[in-house]
Amino acid sequence: MKNFKVAVAQIDVKLGDKEANIKKIAELSSAASKQGADFICLPEYFSTGSIPEQFGKLAEPIPGYAVNRLGAVAGENGVHIVASIPEKADGKIYNTAVLMGPNGELLAKCRKIHLFMGERDYLAHGKECAVADTKFGKIGLMVCYDAAFPEVARELALRDADIIFMPANWPDPFLPQWRLATGARALDNQIWLVAANRIGADNKFTYFGRSRIVSPYGDSVAECGEREEVLVAAVDGKAAEEFKKTVDFLKDRQPKLVGK
Repeated sequence: MKNFKVAVAQIDVKLGDKEANIKKIAELSSAASKQGADFICLPEYFSTGSIPEQFGKLAEPIPGYAVNRLGAVAGENGVHIVASIPEKADGKIYNTAVLMGPNGELLAKCRKIHLFMGERDYLAHGKECAVADTKFGKIGLMVCYDAAFPEVARELALRDADIIFMPANWPDPFLPQWRLATGARALDNQIWLVAANRIGADNKFTYFGRSRIVSPYGDSVAECGEREEVLVAAVDGKAAEEFKKTVDFLKDRQPKLVGK
């Protein structure tokens, strides 16, 4: 994997107001691009906020309005952007992460597999992981609550992902678990992890932000506070490789022996 720069764009999402949210991320994406970011990760439900009871009218197909606008922002700034939106497809609604390329193209999408609390009443579970090839390396996607389970990050690592991007709406009072889960998934798989959380509040939760960029050692390379901000950090493309020269977790694991 090459060296490159990643950014987390931590925002207070305005519920149901796609135009206001897209305008805000356009401004923050421009700021991140000017700081040399090659990838920008946005929070979960960046265009609408988490209001599952309204997803019937807010959800969109992919490609569709929000994703097309997101692609335009990516193209204008020459960056990759990762975000999640409520997706309408085949008569169902999903929480879907997308990876937009620097020319505005849709490179990959991944539907959230583990649904959190009220999401289960309105959304369908995703069933597939996604890894996309880019000139910087292989990019894996997962969404928020997926980080509480080891399976998704492990599957992405087994598909040779070099880095995982994770849009999130991780609420109070679970800041210790946020740090633990993101650090563990990075360390478990000796992989970079970029997790963007929101701030502010919706109809059920408040959010603490603390978007973070985590190294393959599980260490925080950079972490936001509790306000709107863009944070940019460099990704060392050789960090995982150097770590694995000492000990390689995937190589040493014994999956056929577990449970026997």
